[in-house]
Amino acid sequence: MDEPIQSEAMIFATTLVENETRLSKLRKELRTDHLNSEERVSLVRICEEYNDVFHLPGDKLTFTTVTEHAIPTPTIDPTRGINTKSYRIPEIHKEEVNRQMEQMLRDDIIAPSSSPWNSPILVVPKKVDASGVRKWRIVVDFRKLNDVTIGDSFPIPVISEVLDALGNSRYFSTIDCASGFHQILVRAEDQQKTAFSTSQGHYEYKRMPFGLKGAPSTFSRLMSTVLAGIQGIKCLVYLDDIVVFGETLQVHNEKLREVLGRMRKHNLKLQPDKCEFLRKEVAFLGHVITKDGVRPDERKVEAVRNFPVPTCTRTLKSFLGLAGYYRRFLPNFSRIAKPLTELLKKNTPYVWDDKTDKAFNTLKELLITEPLLQYPDFTRPFVLTTDASNEAIGAVLSQGSIGKDLPIAYASRTLNSAEKNYPTIEKELLAIVWGCKHFRQYLYGRKFTIVTDHRPLTWIFSVKDPSSRLLRWRLRLEEYSYEVIYKKGSENKNADALSRIHVTTPARENEDNKPIVSQEDKARILREMHENPTGGHLGMNRTYERIKLFVTWPGMKQEIEDYVRCCEICQKNKITQNKTKMPLQITTTPDVVWEKCSLDIVGPLTLTAEGNKYLLTFQDELSKFTLAVPIQQQDAGTVAKAFVEEVVLKFGIPQVLLTDQGSNFLSELFANMCKLLKIKRIKTTAYHPQSNGALERTHRVLVEYLRCYILEDQTNWDKWIPYATFVFNTTPHTSTGFTPHELMFGRKPNIPGILQKEAPGVQYTYDNYVRELQSRLQSSYELAKSNLIAKKERSKEQQDKTVNIPLFVIGDKVLLHDERIRRGRSLKLSPPWIGPYEIAEVDDVNITLKLPRNKTLKVHANRLKPFFG
Repeated sequence: MDEPIQSEAMIFATTLVENETRLSKLRKELRTDHLNSEERVSLVRICEEYNDVFHLPGDKLTFTTVTEHAIPTPTIDPTRGINTKSYRIPEIHKEEVNRQMEQMLRDDIIAPSSSPWNSPILVVPKKVDASGVRKWRIVVDFRKLNDVTIGDSFPIPVISEVLDALGNSRYFSTIDCASGFHQILVRAEDQQKTAFSTSQGHYEYKRMPFGLKGAPSTFSRLMSTVLAGIQGIKCLVYLDDIVVFGETLQVHNEKLREVLGRMRKHNLKLQPDKCEFLRKEVAFLGHVITKDGVRPDERKVEAVRNFPVPTCTRTLKSFLGLAGYYRRFLPNFSRIAKPLTELLKKNTPYVWDDKTDKAFNTLKELLITEPLLQYPDFTRPFVLTTDASNEAIGAVLSQGSIGKDLPIAYASRTLNSAEKNYPTIEKELLAIVWGCKHFRQYLYGRKFTIVTDHRPLTWIFSVKDPSSRLLRWRLRLEEYSYEVIYKKGSENKNADALSRIHVTTPARENEDNKPIVSQEDKARILREMHENPTGGHLGMNRTYERIKLFVTWPGMKQEIEDYVRCCEICQKNKITQNKTKMPLQITTTPDVVWEKCSLDIVGPLTLTAEGNKYLLTFQDELSKFTLAVPIQQQDAGTVAKAFVEEVVLKFGIPQVLLTDQGSNFLSELFANMCKLLKIKRIKTTAYHPQSNGALERTHRVLVEYLRCYILEDQTNWDKWIPYATFVFNTTPHTSTGFTPHELMFGRKPNIPGILQKEAPGVQYTYDNYVRELQSRLQSSYELAKSNLIAKKERSKEQQDKTVNIPLFVIGDKVLLHDERIRRGRSLKLSPPWIGPYEIAEVDDVNITLKLPRNKTLKVHANRLKPFFG
C-alpha cells in the first residue's frame, strides 16, 4: 500500500475511534432508565445522528450568529465608562480565578481588554459535587452597569395559548442549552462595557455573561428566531424552557429531529445531562403536562394543604391571618371561621373539636381552589410576597394591586440547622432568593414586585461587602427585573403564616393534665412571677422556665415573651436587650495631608504640677500625624488659643475639621475662629465615638504609653506627652503602612539612640530636592490612601457581620441609651436607658427624637432600641 492510501486509512481509522468515543460519552450522559427497549433504541439513534448538537466534556463551546446582545448606555460617555473598584479576592481563591480565566480565554468567551470600564468580580461557592468536592463560580458584579443600561422588552407568549397546543400528547421532552448565555455574542462596540479585572490582567466578555440587564430578553429573542414556524406546532418555547411533544413515539421523534435540526442549523449546543427525553409527564410553567391534559402543579398548594392543625392560639392566629388576607374573596368567611375565632376570646379554653376541625379544613380547601387560586396571566405583572421566621421561610405568588392581590401559588420550606443561625436580615433575604428560584418560571424575563416586611432589606440592595453572603445572594437576583416594596408585618399575613407553619411542637404528655388557667389568673401569675420582688424581672426564658414548674397553658411561652418584651422597667434597665448595631459607614478618604483633620479633648485627668487637667488632641486623617497639647481648662477660649498656636501657626490651616458636639466646639468663639481661618467644620453624632474612631483609638495608644512612665500619683503626665506623640508619629501606622512622620515631612524619622543615622551629604540642588520630595510625597499619599481605604473596608466587613438593624419609622417610640454621668449617682446602678421618646425624623443612621418642652435631639441609631408598649 502506497503512502497516500495508508495515510488516508489512518485518518479514517482515527476518525472512527474519535466518533465512537464521542458517542460513548453521549450515551453515558443520557437518562434512559424510564424507557422501554423500543423507546430507548429510537432515542439513542436520534441523539447519535445529531451528536454534534450536544456539548460533551472536553468540547469547546461555540456560538450562534442569529443575534447579538446589545448594552445601550446613552447617558454614559463610552470613552470614560464606569470604573468600579475591584473587590479583594482571598489568596486561597486566586488560583481558581486564574484557572477559570485561562479556560474562558481558551473557549474564546473573554479576551484581554484596554477598556475604561470595570466591574468587580467575586468568587461564590457552588454546590458540592457527587465526589464531595466544593466547586466555585466566578461572578461579575454588573450592578453599576445595569443601573445605566436601557432594558429590553421582548413580547412574552400567552400561557393559555401555549398550553392549548398540547392536545392529547403522550410523550414529552424538555431540552436545555449548554451555558446558553455564553453561546450569544456581545455586540462588538459593547464588549468593552463588560470589562473586569483580576490579578492577572484586564478582560472583557466576547460572549453574553450572566447578570446583565436585558440578557433574558436577548435569549428569548434567540429562541423565538431559531424555532420560528414550529412553535406551538412541534414544540413549545417559553423563555429558556423548550418542550417537544407528540401523540405517538413516531410523531414525537419527528418533531424532536426538527428541533435538533434547527439547533444544528444555528450552531446551538445542548447540555445532555440537563435534557429529559420521552417523559410521560413534565413540569412546565407551574403546570404538570400529562397525556390526560394539563393540571396544576401540586407543589403550588402543598404548603397550605399540609398546614398542621393549630395546637395553640399563636398558630391559630397565624392561619387566620393567612385566610383573613383573602377574606374578601371567600364567601361567608365570618360564618365559616366563627368556631376558630371563638377560641381566641378571653377566658375561652383552647379545645379543638369537630366544629373547629371542619372550619379549619373548609378554609384550607377554599384557599387552594378556584376562584381564589388563580391561573397565571402572563400579560400582567406578578407579586412575590415573602417572609421568614426562626424555623421556616414562606412565599406567595400573586397578581393584582398590593393588598388586593389574588394568590397563584404558595410555597414554604423549613430552615436547616445552619440557616436557623442566620441573622434575621439574612433569613429574610434567603426567603426572597429562594422564592424567586422556586417561582422562576413565572418571574424570569419580566418585571415583578417583591413584597417584604423587613425594611432593612432596602439597605442590603446596596451592600458592597465582597465576602458577604448577602452580596452573593444579591447577585443571584441580578438575572431578574424587580422592585422591592416594604409592607408592615401586620399586613403581611399571607406569607407570614407560611413561614411559621412548621414551628408548632406537640405539648409534653404531662402538660395535658394541668388545670385550665383563666385570663385573670394568667395576668396575676405573670405579674407576680415577673414584676414583684419575688419575680425579680427575670428575662423571657428564665421567667418561662420558672412558671413552667407550676402551671402551663396553650401558647404560654409566647404570652410570656410578649409580656416581658413590653415591660418598661426591663427595657430601661437591661443593657443587652435589643441592642441596635447599624452597618459601619465608610467615610471619604482625603487625598493629601491637612485636607481633613480631627480635634478632640481628653479629660478631666489628674491635675498636674503645671495646672494641666485636659489634653487637646489633633490628628490628620490621611497621615495619622498626631499632636497633643496639655491645657488647664476646656473652655472655648483656651481650646481656640491652643489650636491656633500649636497647630495652625506651626503646621498650617486644615481644610476640614471634625469635632464632637462639646459646648467648647459649638461655641460662637470657636465658630468665628473657624470662619476667619476658612475652616469647614463637621460634627460627629452625640455620644457616638465611632464617628471619630481613628482619633479615639489613638487616645488609647497615648494613654497606654503614659501608664508606663508617669509617677504613681499621676501628677506628671503632661511631661510625657511630647515623648508619647513622638513614639506614635515615628511608628508605622496599621492603616496606612507608613509612619505619620514620613507622610507629613517626606522623610523617614531619625530616632535618638543606637539606631540614629549620620546626616546625609548634599548631592543635588534645592530644585531637584523639591521636585523629588514632591514626587515622593505624592506617591506616598496615594499608597497611604489606598491602604487606608482597604483598612476601612476590612473594618466594615467585620462590623457588618453582627449588624442588628431594627425598623425605625417616624412616630415610633424608642428608648435612648443614657451616656450622662449624674453627680451623686452610681453609673452601675443607674438605668442605662431613658425614655420612651417619639421619633420625629429618620436620616440614614441618624435619628431625631422629640423631647419634652418641644425640644429635639439628633442621635446615632446605635444609641436606640425599639420600645414595646
